[in-house]
Amino acid sequence: MPHSSTRQRLLKAARDLFVRQGITQTTTRQIADLAGVNEVTLFRHFGTKQGLLLAVFGELGVFSGIADLPLQNQPSGNIEGSQLQSILLNYVYNCFRALADNPELVRSLVGEAGSYSPAHRRALREGFLKAQEQLRDYLYGFFPPNPEASKPDWVGRAAGVLHLMILGAAVLEVTAQLPTSSAKPDPNSTLSPEKGIPPLLQACVEVWMAGMTGMK
Repeated sequence: MPHSSTRQRLLKAARDLFVRQGITQTTTRQIADLAGVNEVTLFRHFGTKQGLLLAVFGELGVFSGIADLPLQNQPSGNIEGSQLQSILLNYVYNCFRALADNPELVRSLVGEAGSYSPAHRRALREGFLKAQEQLRDYLYGFFPPNPEASKPDWVGRAAGVLHLMILGAAVLEVTAQLPTSSAKPDPNSTLSPEKGIPPLLQACVEVWMAGMTGMK
């Protein structure tokens, strides 16, 4: 069986079972059986169930890393604020839609949070931190190079805040049906409206961007 075909079948089986019966109740044996392979094959591809869980979210594009988006080359320090806004709004859109378009998986992830094992929590935390580091390193490229100056610590924290805003908006979307479009877009907004991004999230990103450009 080709490598890519086996991997994709395992990812699909895991996603289907996670949605149908929950993440904690799903076993690697069940996933392997549904995919038509043995557990050894699953472990060879993903290592653990936690690794498979992260791969499922990665396959959906959830915080898969800003480098995976259709972006320009690594930015230079002279890029304009409007370009940064456009790039990051595209990143927000992709991450938010990856979550909001898979509501059953998000509900399972949130609803079972209290039952996660330490290994599950560690895997999710490491996945989140990896995405945060990728975004942080990308944002560093917008600052003029200065070998004598250390990279600003606040950039990493800002990356974490942006991800938290996306996660929060996605959870509200799938649990409380947060509106995804605005009847009256704010005419003073510096960010062009994006279909599929809740107005509240877009407003938060605008405030976040104002802070970013002010600190640059």
